[in-house]
Amino acid sequence: MEFILILLLASLFAAFGTIVGFGGGIFMIPILVIGFNLPINIAVGSVILALFPGSLISSYFNYKRKKIDYKAGITLEIPTVLGTILGAYLTSVLALNVLEIVFALFVGLVGVSMFKKTKHYKEQDNRLEIFKRLNKLNPAISRTTGSIQYRMSYLLTGIFGLVAGIISGLFGIGGGFLKTPIMVNVFNIPPSTASATALFMIIFTSLAGSLSQFYLGHINFLYSIPIIVGFILGAFLGNHLNLKLSEKTLKRLIGFGLFAAGFSILFNVIL
Repeated sequence: MEFILILLLASLFAAFGTIVGFGGGIFMIPILVIGFNLPINIAVGSVILALFPGSLISSYFNYKRKKIDYKAGITLEIPTVLGTILGAYLTSVLALNVLEIVFALFVGLVGVSMFKKTKHYKEQDNRLEIFKRLNKLNPAISRTTGSIQYRMSYLLTGIFGLVAGIISGLFGIGGGFLKTPIMVNVFNIPPSTASATALFMIIFTSLAGSLSQFYLGHINFLYSIPIIVGFILGAFLGNHLNLKLSEKTLKRLIGFGLFAAGFSILFNVIL
């Protein structure tokens, strides 16, 4: 019964995560800790292992749709992998309660800012101005998707990638929830391309995190297996639903997903 329940929950979260460019792992951590009494380091290790096959399947569908920006993804993923290894190591030496609270509040605020209506976008642009100025620094890559042009400074991608990787290793998540809004709001990448590229990057983030967590002995395969199966099923479901969503709806869902993720982590810490 426990196996089926975990599988169903993983399928649900993975379907939603696939749509908005997350791996679904950020929602499974509190479930395992609160509902199944797993230590957070074991929950982190077990979930990050399960992200790999689901992100691989989602990326295959996005490859068929030609939605992935591979150059942008690889540029952002190199520092992310390094950060993931460091973050996984930190799970063995740091008390996570304070970090979880700060992180949950940060994620929730970013989610709210993305969910705001169009009339508030000017205020949001002012808060992101410092990052946009940094993004003008060279060297950088320039890309074009459809009629939209965007630019990614190597300095800024290095900073964001390293931070996203550390958070990924610490909390057992793919980091897409952080990289997707950064790509949309800072680099001006279209939401559908950003979410697809974020899922592509999770392939490498989850692989690096899984190897690190396995080395540290933080993976419980009795929980990883139903999550893996659920994430695979959710990836198929999410990709089917994703075909019917507009760019505006996708951006709103990303914001809602961030807010829900922050709330779930904060709820876990409080309890």
